[in-house]
Amino acid sequence: MDLFNNPVFCSLAVFFTLLFLLNMRSMLKITPSLWDCVLRWKGNLDLEDSIQLSRSRNWIAAILFIPMCMVVYSNGLYTPDLIKDLPELPRLGAVCAVMLIYLLLRTYLNWQLEMHNYTSKTFTAANHSFFNYGIVLFFLLFFTGAIMRAVSGDADLTRRVLTWILAVTYLVHIIRRGQIFASESNPFTTFLYLCSLELLPTAALVLSAKLL
Repeated sequence: MDLFNNPVFCSLAVFFTLLFLLNMRSMLKITPSLWDCVLRWKGNLDLEDSIQLSRSRNWIAAILFIPMCMVVYSNGLYTPDLIKDLPELPRLGAVCAVMLIYLLLRTYLNWQLEMHNYTSKTFTAANHSFFNYGIVLFFLLFFTGAIMRAVSGDADLTRRVLTWILAVTYLVHIIRRGQIFASESNPFTTFLYLCSLELLPTAALVLSAKLL
């Protein structure tokens, strides 16, 4: 059965679409700040300094978690052999579970850093910047995937293009997060922060897709 014809998948899509539309005001409110985060690293600090904007950002990121998992799954961006033989909905559930574990691992590592640095605003902004670029990434993947499926219908080409978009967006995130760390740390410490807090959990995610 095509996943897009599955009533559960379609129901989730409708529910989260409606939920997002109900919170469109929050999305519009943070959009200029998200664009600023892409253009300059200090945009992340400015967003985090605003309690209202940071709360809206957190809420939008939470709303988009399941839709992001649906986009990742429907475009084959995470397909380890371990789940390939599962029925469609359990496979989607497995993708959601893996992404949740990935977020929990990042959250734990970030929490350790914030505890060590007494919740410095700079380090909090660096740790929460993942949500800023995650929101941007969702819309890039969603709209690009929809356009490519409508124009070409080539699933492999769509997957390759979306993978490159994911990689470039993640690279921008790493660069900006490194710049935030570098504003309070020396280059060597910044490198260690990025390796332990960014590259370690992401490497685990990538390896799980390749080795499982």
